Amino acid sequence: MKVPFYGIKNDKNDQIHLSEVESRHCIKVLRHNIGDNIHVLDGRGSLYDCTILNDNTRQCILDINSTDFKEKDICSVHIVIAPPKNPIRIDWLIEKCVEMGVDRISFILSERSIRSRIKYDRLDRIAIASMKQSCSRYKLRIDDIIPYGECIKQINASQRLIPHLEEGEKALIYGALKPNLDTCFLIGPEGDFSNDEINLALSANFSPVSLGNRRLRTETAALMVASAFNHVNGL
Repeated sequence: MKVPFYGIKNDKNDQIHLSEVESRHCIKVLRHNIGDNIHVLDGRGSLYDCTILNDNTRQCILDINSTDFKEKDICSVHIVIAPPKNPIRIDWLIEKCVEMGVDRISFILSERSIRSRIKYDRLDRIAIASMKQSCSRYKLRIDDIIPYGECIKQINASQRLIPHLEEGEKALIYGALKPNLDTCFLIGPEGDFSNDEINLALSANFSPVSLGNRRLRTETAALMVASAFNHVNGL
């Protein structure tokens, strides 16, 4: 199957109106015409088989022929992370999180954070592009950057893990993870979380874990916990 487009079904009929960006790519770049058959993802679980009704490059209109819906996995993974300094590494992180099936990523401002802002619109476009390329059914939820302590209060996952480098008893991540549970991981900045931040997480029912003997970049640690989650859950 060719790379699908991204669009949302009209609530009033069996049609999809592509955005100007998607319409231009469909009609002007790929040179599709009225009557052509294309596929569309809505980021909500559905893959639509469509026929082009209107080839307007500002708003291409599609008629839905059939819908293939895929339910979400029974458990979700949420990564809370201090963004790396280099924006290219943030872009890479978003792209790979989509490919790995991460449900949600929240950016935080911690004591040792270097970056205090993210380009949300850009990251959302990258998430959509990666979703289309990998034909993922669900769009990655991206939360704008907020203070660490504020974010901790909003976590409601039943399984909560924090990898960190401080001394103390920590189970290896593969042994600590239990399957079939909504899971949240806290990933610190390049200088790791401070002791106060670690203690705050522990008081919020996060369990300390080890990612092994290697010191990992922030974005590498995020992909490692996502991979561990998929392995334990057979995804």
